[in-house]
Amino acid sequence: AIATTTIISVFSVLGLPALSQEVQTDSQSGSVESVESMPVATEETAGAESITAITANDPEIPADQLEVLLKPLSRKKLEVEAEAWFLLLQAKAQEISDLEYSIKVKGEEIVGTADTDKEKQVITVTQLKTEQTSLVSRLTIVLDALDAKGGDTEEYRQYISAISGLEFNITDTEGIGLRFKTWLQSEEGGIAFGINLLKFSSILIVTVIISPRLGDLVNHALERITTMSNLFRDFTVMTVKRSILVIGALLALASVGVNLGPILAVLGGASFVLAFALQSNLGNFASGLMLLINKPFDMGDEVKISGLWGMVHSINLASTKIRGFNHQIYTIPNNTVWGGIIENLTTQDIRRASFDLKIRHDTSISRVREVLLDIGTSHPLVLESPPPAANPWTYYDYYVLVQLKVWVKTSNYWKVWNEIIVQIQDRFKDEDITLALPHQNINIQQLPEEYSVEERIEKSENSI
Repeated sequence: AIATTTIISVFSVLGLPALSQEVQTDSQSGSVESVESMPVATEETAGAESITAITANDPEIPADQLEVLLKPLSRKKLEVEAEAWFLLLQAKAQEISDLEYSIKVKGEEIVGTADTDKEKQVITVTQLKTEQTSLVSRLTIVLDALDAKGGDTEEYRQYISAISGLEFNITDTEGIGLRFKTWLQSEEGGIAFGINLLKFSSILIVTVIISPRLGDLVNHALERITTMSNLFRDFTVMTVKRSILVIGALLALASVGVNLGPILAVLGGASFVLAFALQSNLGNFASGLMLLINKPFDMGDEVKISGLWGMVHSINLASTKIRGFNHQIYTIPNNTVWGGIIENLTTQDIRRASFDLKIRHDTSISRVREVLLDIGTSHPLVLESPPPAANPWTYYDYYVLVQLKVWVKTSNYWKVWNEIIVQIQDRFKDEDITLALPHQNINIQQLPEEYSVEERIEKSENSI
């Protein structure tokens, strides 16, 4: 799944570096020759007090080539490179500021095509800002390399944040349109933004399309494994689908030049903090994995867990959901499920139904047994092997416990249960067999009238 998404992403951005910080322009075609002519730092210059920047000689150097040149440099050399790129950016920002000041001082209205000095300056400023954006992206690459080797880049990044962005003066109505039009036509402005937006959207759309299809393929493949539970298969399919979406989102961000290193670092740190804060839930996570792997029950099974009786509705890494017989949903932490007794009532193909009947002492147990066996053997859904059985169990104070036991297919259990209960009641009525009911003898003693109240109370207490 990861390989498929990666291949699609690569094809969608052919001709443009997927992990670069910006879209490369046609003016960079001769950059290879310019890089070859750059001065190379030797061991002698490395030990000298003054280190010469080797990458800032060509402000239009492609981002991927810049990364290659920066990779072997030490922290001190990267500091020199960062300062050189910073000076280029600062000079460009100063040039833009001077032109902006000139435009505000002139204050001419823009009419028609760009034929006035102000219009030309507005166009020039917009073009310079696109060049500034290019310098910002390259300086950012240098700063990322410097950060990776322990350098301090906070001051540079604050400066970038202060000068970055596309600013329009809303009071200059004609100027806004001209600036926006120029920005749209610039290769590192609107065109680059449109290409990046197209790449980003395309990768996301492709990911959304292939995610459920890959999930279906995984589901069909896992269905052939008969020993795998439905719960574990559903969990695996869900994990595959969500993983594809996450990978697609990361590839989409990378294709528009977003550096994934800081994002992954933040996610890693956040994961550590969450794992520490929610360490009690890690036990549920581990128990959930054990339940999915050992599969003591499957979706739709009838189970008794933690005193709850119902059907398994679903399971995730945190909890298990049981649907009661009134369609209520019980959510049980996986720690409780795995740490307790799990009684699965439907794990086998056949299931025994037992009926406990309280028969009076004066009733013929033999006759009761014959009636119960006839009911069990005559039902069409009761299995012949093992055969039905009806046996007296034991004597109690006011009744004899007799059990009827029949074996049925698990899918027919409740149907057979309900029908046999009705048959027992009808047959017992026909055979004049009465079930035992709890009873208590109460004796009332009438005391003579000559007894006083105190004597009556004393006699009553003694009687009790």
